Amino acid sequence: MEITSKQSKAGIILIIIGILFLLDNFGIANIGENIWNLWPLLLIWWGFTKLRNRGKRTEEDTNFQLFSNTVISSSSPYIRQSSAFGDIRIKVENSDFAGGNTSSIFGKISIDLRDISEITGYGQLDIHSVFGDIVIRLPEDLQYQLKGNTIFGSLYIPGGEKLKKVEYQSPNSEKIGKKLVIRISQIFGDIELIN
Repeated sequence: MEITSKQSKAGIILIIIGILFLLDNFGIANIGENIWNLWPLLLIWWGFTKLRNRGKRTEEDTNFQLFSNTVISSSSPYIRQSSAFGDIRIKVENSDFAGGNTSSIFGKISIDLRDISEITGYGQLDIHSVFGDIVIRLPEDLQYQLKGNTIFGSLYIPGGEKLKKVEYQSPNSEKIGKKLVIRISQIFGDIELIN
């Protein structure tokens, strides 16, 4: 049986409480009357523990970050990442890309797809953001289509041109072959496509 960090902390607390009561029984310390006055210290300790562990990844949920920035270099053809109160930066280092999804609340999303050369599988990238900008770096020869909605934000396509609607197709999207579909929903933030 493996003992976790949480179990170790609970064990230490029980030992300390046991020692305090033992000292009270031997008359070394008067804990009985004062222990009830000190119980709020348990709440304070619990709060500090929660703050210290915020934003840490667990084995169960490695795709979500809270209160911290995420920087990932991925060799997977599929990405999936979410964040609250922190930025997401993803660089896909695979030549094949199947799509994925990212979402952020109060943080910037930056995705670098410049190393991809072929769209495989599903071929759709869903990006959702509230109160944050989205920057997508694409290879110049990639065929892609951008769809979605933005409220209180703008879309800047390669070359710096500003569009009012979130609908855009790459200049070479008429070629035969699979194209990447990028679906964006965003509130309060700009979208920038860079080649």
